[in-house]
Amino acid sequence: MSQNDRKPITPVAPIGMEVIFLYECPYCLRKLPVLAPKSPAMIHCEACGNPFPILPVEGRAIDFIKLVCAGGPAAVDPTYT
Repeated sequence: MSQNDRKPITPVAPIGMEVIFLYECPYCLRKLPVLAPKSPAMIHCEACGNPFPILPVEGRAIDFIKLVCAGGPAAVDPTYT
């Protein structure tokens, strides 16, 4: 069966979520995505390779965002048909 012969499937809703924060490299100003760091850390810039420390985010704020979105499913656009 080729891809063109397959029946269209119903869109899939999210089953989970993560929160990503952007940190700007102090050397080259590239924006780096970091998965909700809950403790201080050192990261390396993907572009210039320089390391730099980042501030953590509040774990309770992340937990609240996930709670409000029911872990992802409640964030789906209710007007999508």
